[in-house]
Order: sequence, then C-alpha cells, then structure tokens
Amino acid sequence: MRAQVKAALVRAAVAAERVLGRLVIIVVVLRGRRRPLVLPFIGHGSTERVRIGARVAMGHPDAVPDDDLAPGPRSRRQVFLSSLSRFFTIELPGARVAIRTPAGVEHVRADSEGYVDAVVERPGLEPGWQEAELTLEDGTATRATVLVVDPDADVALVSDVDDTILETGLTRGLAFLRATLLTETADRAPLPGSAALYRALVSPPSGVCRPVFYVSTSPWNLHGTLLEFIALRAFPLGPLLLTDWGPGHGNLFRIGAREHKTGLITRILDEHPGLGLVLVGDTGQLDPEIYAAVAEAHPERIRAVYVRRPPGWNPRRDADVRALAERVTALGVPMLAVDDSTEIAEHAASIGLLDPADIQAVRVATTEGTVAGAVEAAS
Repeated sequence: MRAQVKAALVRAAVAAERVLGRLVIIVVVLRGRRRPLVLPFIGHGSTERVRIGARVAMGHPDAVPDDDLAPGPRSRRQVFLSSLSRFFTIELPGARVAIRTPAGVEHVRADSEGYVDAVVERPGLEPGWQEAELTLEDGTATRATVLVVDPDADVALVSDVDDTILETGLTRGLAFLRATLLTETADRAPLPGSAALYRALVSPPSGVCRPVFYVSTSPWNLHGTLLEFIALRAFPLGPLLLTDWGPGHGNLFRIGAREHKTGLITRILDEHPGLGLVLVGDTGQLDPEIYAAVAEAHPERIRAVYVRRPPGWNPRRDADVRALAERVTALGVPMLAVDDSTEIAEHAASIGLLDPADIQAVRVATTEGTVAGAVEAAS
C-alpha cells in the first residue's frame, strides 16, 4: 500500500512539474526575454560509439559570461544568487538537436526535462579529446567535448565526487547547502593530495593515458561548477556523470545513489570491455556497498577499491566497512578503507597501478593540503 501511495505521489509530482514548466515556457516566449541554448556535457565513448549529452534550456540573449564580469571578490549575496540561478533553469522538452561528427549528422530529441542523451555509432572520432557539434532547429549551435578512450588503455579510474575529491557535506544538509550556494568555486579546496594521486593513476609508465570518470549524485545543474573546480585544482579532466534532481525514476527527489552509481559503473564496463576499473569513493554514503557489489559481480574487471574515511568517522560504520572490505578482498579484489591519498598511492604502487616514483609527490601534496586545511580551520 505504501509503495502504491508513493508511486501515485511521484506521478502527480511529475505531471505538476511538466504543466508548470510548460506554463513558464509560454510566459517566457511571449515576453521575448530569452532564447534557446544548448548546454553541453562532456561526452565519452570508444572509436565504435560515443555517448553525447546536453541540456536544452532558455537563456538570456544578453547574458554576460563570468569571465567578463568586474574583477575582484564577490559578496556572499552575489555568490548566493549566482549559485541559486543554476537550479532555476527553463528546460525545453522535446527540442530537436542535430549532432554532427566526422561520420555525419544524427538527429535526436531532448527528453521531457530537456536532456539529450544520445549514442552515436561509428562517429569517426580518433582516440583522445575530440569535439562534436550540437545544433538546434533555429541554428543555435555549440560544441561538446568528447573523450574517446584509447583502445590500448588498460585501466579507468572511476571516482565519486562529494567528499571524495572535495568536501561537500552531501550527507549533512546544511553543510552541503553552504558549500554549494555560499562558497566560490575557487575557494573550495580539494581533499589533500587527491589531485596529485589522480594524475599519477591516469599516467602509467606505459604512456597510454587512462580515462577518469567522475560519478556523483550531484545534480546536472552543477556540471559547470564541478568542471571549474576540476580545472582549478589540476585534476585530470574526465566526463562528469551526474543526475537529475526532482520527481521521477520512482522517487520524489532524485534517483537513489545505489541505483544511479551501479547503473553507471555497469555501463562503463559494458561500453569498454577491455578496461579494468579502479573505484574510489568515501565511507560517508553507500560507496562501500555499491563498489563491493560491483566487485562481487565483476571480480575479473575491478582492479582495486579505495574508500576514504571522512573526518569524524563513526567506529561502528568503520567496522562494517572493514568487514565488507575483507569479503571483497577474499575474492581477489583488494578493497581498502583509507585515511588519506598517500595510503592509496602506496597500495596502488604495490600492485602495479601507479609508478612508485609518484608516491613522494602524492605524499608531499597530502601533507601540504592537510597543513593548509588545519591552518584555515584554526583561523
């Protein structure tokens, strides 16, 4: 009975959201204050097929890029309003989009939320970072960056984002809102040593660059912000695989972390059958359980699992994660709960995933980041 009530509430919320969205679009179009825009996400795939994503929305025709704004620090109010605006978008459901690659043009439609999620077969793209053009019916065009995984790559890094490469407090509501809405991207520090660790993991001695996929339950609205953070903090660039917040997928708020992350990791395994995966997350959410289930289902494909303990970790939770790690390790997939990036680097080097010469750089970056964080916390 409870499940039936929940399903009915979700259906009602989805219907209400669609009606309200269409009314807003009508008002905006009548006022003539906005025009359609294509907001591209980082695409990814192989030489055989690539997945290209975007969102079609209404934007201000006279919008000023952030780079052109007046220099200097912004007030907390300005940061808040800028951050909040990312969540108040006007999507265009069903918009027609033409995707052009060297192999030709493919026409697709955005879904009911304005999202484009297209698979292009035999796109004619060489391994490495490439581009595809996305064009609306009115001629509005943009270019999407696409990572074509090198067929000679042996391993891919799959990383959580929240509380794994930066502290977001996703499991603590007020902390998450403060970090997301009131903090400049440039002021958000990475977890100590994580950027150096990731650079070392994706640059093996063989010279064939390994891809990295960032998997998170953060909303697509934060795609640009997270990309900015990755660039500012010198993390290796990779596709951001996020989710939509709002009614749908059988939920009133968002798809569950287990379903979202398990589905994405399984898809990466299916789309790149030659890749082993290194999974990195944290113990604050369900990453240990999700990664353990994937490792148990595909022990021959998972090279290692690393989960970070967040500050102030719960001893009971730690005991549960250790028991889970022992079970997974017994299958031949090393799984470790760690306190810092150096522990990951040392273990990864011991099993051939990382050049031992890179351990010192990770150790130095971890120490410097820890000291800087302590100084900031004390000030």
